[in-house]
Amino acid sequence: MKKWIVVTMVLAFSSALLAAESGVQTKGNPPRFPKAYKELETQTKPPSNNWLLDANDDTERFRRLQVVMSGTDIPMIEIAYRYEELYTAISKNNWDMGIYTWEKLRDRMNTSGMKRPARTQNIEGMFLESGVWKAMYDALKSGDAEKVRSEFQTVTEICIACHVAEKVGFLNDSTVFSRTKKFPPLGK
Repeated sequence: MKKWIVVTMVLAFSSALLAAESGVQTKGNPPRFPKAYKELETQTKPPSNNWLLDANDDTERFRRLQVVMSGTDIPMIEIAYRYEELYTAISKNNWDMGIYTWEKLRDRMNTSGMKRPARTQNIEGMFLESGVWKAMYDALKSGDAEKVRSEFQTVTEICIACHVAEKVGFLNDSTVFSRTKKFPPLGK
């Protein structure tokens, strides 16, 4: 994912939070619940920027948090971003950045498994416990650029295979794979 997209998303989210905290409403548009979420209509308080606190009870608050937190789509955006940052670290022989990023990728994979337990088997079986995660980690620790690049290609192949196994093979047409297909020549 391009960095400017991530920055734009963060700025838009931050702006929305600031507006919500300040109580700013769009002029001329009275607050209302989205039509897509019929269950919100049972809330006794009128719609406001206190979308979580205004819920009728903690069960509803947790339900809303679960909806907002989503399934694996948000962690996969983070994983794609970290994957591309790993590629950048490898391209620059920045092994500390690579190790840090690779550890964060593991954390996001585990979060994905927590949120969608049916995917845990492939997350662990294909990445975390198969030797793929450790091989990449060990290559990064070694600082051997050729070995790291080879392991990155293995990781890419496993990502693609995991998408197919999870019946989301269409994700393999993502630009993150085309942007990380080739490394610059070593020594340049």
